[in-house]
Order: sequence, then C-alpha cells, then structure tokens
Amino acid sequence: AICNSPLYRWIPSDQKLIRYRPVGQEKPVPHVPVTQHPFMAGNAGNNMHNDSSMSDTYEASAALGTNPTVRSRTQGFGGYGTLAFDRSGQLVGVYSNGRGFQLELMNPYTLQELASFDLPPRPAYFLLQGILPWEYIGAGMYFYLDNQDRAVVPTTANTIQVIQTPEPDSSAGFELVREYDLSTHVVPMSWPHQDSVAWVLPEWSGEYYWYATTGGIVGTVHVESGAVNTLRLQGEIIENSFAVGKDGLFIISDAAMYRFSRDEQGTILTDWRTPYDRGPTQKPGHITRGSGTSVTLLGDTDGVVAITDNAEPRIHLLFLRRSDGKLLCSVPLFEEGKSGTDITVIGVEHADASGRSSGVYSAIVENNWGQNTFPFARPQPGLSRIDLVRQPDGSYRCSEIWTSQERNIGVFKMSLGNGLIYLYFRDDSLFPQRWYFTAVDFWTGETVYKALAGSGLGYNNWAGAIFLHPDGGIAYSTTIFGLVMLQDTSP
Repeated sequence: AICNSPLYRWIPSDQKLIRYRPVGQEKPVPHVPVTQHPFMAGNAGNNMHNDSSMSDTYEASAALGTNPTVRSRTQGFGGYGTLAFDRSGQLVGVYSNGRGFQLELMNPYTLQELASFDLPPRPAYFLLQGILPWEYIGAGMYFYLDNQDRAVVPTTANTIQVIQTPEPDSSAGFELVREYDLSTHVVPMSWPHQDSVAWVLPEWSGEYYWYATTGGIVGTVHVESGAVNTLRLQGEIIENSFAVGKDGLFIISDAAMYRFSRDEQGTILTDWRTPYDRGPTQKPGHITRGSGTSVTLLGDTDGVVAITDNAEPRIHLLFLRRSDGKLLCSVPLFEEGKSGTDITVIGVEHADASGRSSGVYSAIVENNWGQNTFPFARPQPGLSRIDLVRQPDGSYRCSEIWTSQERNIGVFKMSLGNGLIYLYFRDDSLFPQRWYFTAVDFWTGETVYKALAGSGLGYNNWAGAIFLHPDGGIAYSTTIFGLVMLQDTSP
C-alpha cells in the first residue's frame, strides 16, 4: 500500500466512512445509451472519458459504500493518466513519473501488475520548455483501447503506437503492432520547445485515425497506408481531448469549438466553427487561457455539444447544436470572480418510459477555480447540474437544477446504474491530510457518503481521474504516488 508519510496518525473509525443517508435510496438514471463506436473497446471505459462521446458516465452501479475496503499501489512518485478496461475487465493504464511512461496491465481487484511495456520517455531537456510535469497535457496522458484490445497511444516521440494487450492468463506480454511517425506533421518550434501529439481517436469508419497537437494541429492518418493530412488552427492551441461521432470530429481550441470531417482523399474539412468568450486571462488553477473542458456529446447526430467558456465574472455552460454549432442555451455558473473549470463536463441524455429520448439533457460541471500550487490544491467549492429541455416548438431552455458545495479537482465520473456522482478530495485536516471518495446524488445534489481512501501526501490525486469498474461496485482514483481503489463488501 501507499506509504502514509511520516506524519501518519491513527484515524478514528467513525471518520473512515461518513454516511449521510442509508444505503438503498439510490435511484438509477433512465437514459439513452451512448452509441458504441465500432472501432473502440466497450463504452464501459475505453479512454479517459469512457466513450467516444466523452460522456464520463458508466452503465454499472459503482461503489455504494457498503462496508468498503481500500487497496492501493505505488511505484514511488507518479500516477496513471488514463485507465481503460479490456474485454475481460482487466485494467490497462499508462503510468508516468513525470519523465518515463509505461503501459501496464493490472488485475482490477488486487492492482497487481501483470505485464508492462516501456513507452518513449520525455526528452531530458523537457523542463527547459518551462512546463512543469503536473501541468503537462501532452502525449502519454491519454490513450484509447480499440475493439481488438489494442492500446493506441500518442507518444512523446510524436508517434502513434498500436500495442496489443495480452490475453487473460497469458504468459505473453504487450506487443507493438505498428507505429506511425508524425514528427514532421506537428507545429515546428525552436529548441527546446516541441509541439506534442496529445490525443488520438479513430474515425467512425475505422479508416483513419484523427489526432490533435497542443500547438493547434488537427490531422488524419490513414490506418493502412499511413498517409497524413493536417490542418493548422492558426493562432490557437488545443488543451483538451476531443470527441468523435458518426458526423465527424468535435475539437475545442482555446478560442472556438469546431466540427471537422474529411473528403475521400483525407483532406480535412471544417464543417463549422463557433467562437466562445475565452476570458481576459488564464484563471487561477487553469493550465491555459480558454475553455478548460473537453468536448462532451449528448445524444445522437441530432443532439448537442456541451462545453464551458472562460468568461468573467462567471463562466457559462454552453449547449451547441451538433449539426451546425449554433448556440442553443447558456447558463452562468458559480460565484462571481471565483468561477472556472479545467475539467470536462459529465453528460447524459434522459430517456422516457419507452427508452427513447425525452428531449432532456443533463450536464454536471465542477468548479475548480483556485490558487493551486502543487501539491496543495485549494479549489473553490461547487458542483452544478444543468438541464437542457426541448420545448414543444423545438426551441430549448436550460436551467440550474442544483449546486453542491463539495470540492473536487480531478476528472469526476457518474454511475447511471445508481445515480451517484463520484468525487475525490481531502477533508480540512492539516497533518496528515485525509483523502476521501465522495458520492453525490445526481437527482438532488446531496452528499450520500464519504469513504476514506487514505491519509498523507501519497493519496493526493492532484487533478487525476476517477474510473469505475464495468462490473460495478468499485471506484478507482489515480494519485501522485499511484492508484487507490474503493470496493464494496457485502454486509
């Protein structure tokens, strides 16, 4: 288990599980399932944000906090940017200690490492670029698992590696299947600066990979031939991961929201571009100026896109029509002058009694504005649910349903199977700090329980992500010293 630091102290049993209401009051969320991408692993978790729509939702009922047990693993300083689940439910993750990167296969119940594969490290001159390791959003932090259980990983060498995951109970290790060199298809920069291929997803047809770089390049790679086409977003950078649907690629820059498609030769076409208020400056706790959210798709091709802007004095949740990028509705969020998010939006399309779309979409937004100095996070409280409702005349209205005063700084997730939203943050203790999994009710915004993950620096997750096992009953959080899991135990 992770060392609790020399400042560890005994924690009273009544502070290990703090329950605000009895088990059994959980209410699943009737929803229209996210359409399964034919060339990605199952929607139970194939990338950092779970599926091709980046919904950050899971079908399974995750940890209810019933007599929970905790496990953790560490290899020293370093954590997991992304965890995915192969067809057998094994964990596939990329571990990094700031410079080195390693693809790992783990037992989802014991966290035992089963296999590993070394990825290209960051160059020795990385720190000369002026980017601190915990502010890095480039290669190695994101990957996706495809429909053949292959990890498709953008690397720090500006390549895409396709790596086969071992079969369960196999003595074989990871196998590099193919590598695509994109080093000449990024923004040219003077030494020691270097553009980074940070995100890769497959086109819906499976014929092309699409990628984006932090410097503002959008590209296609023909899967068979390796032919590359690029488009540069002049004067713009890309900070966040993108989404893919049947109708194209949805990418947000620090200035605008885009939908892209391609012609038969792979040439990239801009279907629409919708600018947003990028604010006067970079906000406290944010990596860059501009929207801090990844792209979240809600519904099918007739649905919407959910993002936030970076406006002052309050950011806004924006719902854009997916077909043409038109703004449908906007809602201001959180306290004036202390409003901002650098984390993606959770999104769900509600279903009626017949399982069809009810015309209601919900988005959950986290406030993490704050003077955050590694490893001490000081985000403002705030977690809001916003609903977009289609009116009889075809127009839309949106409104805030509730706001919780819970705090979170990482990528949070929701279980549709039990209607709980999962956060991870510390309490107000000083030495050592105690870190808790927190469950919030999707319907009411009330806190359901807090379960102690551990105490001490090792359990700090510092903007890491939470993941939920597809079989249910388990929640994981990355930490700056590894990984911690919360698992229900039968009464």
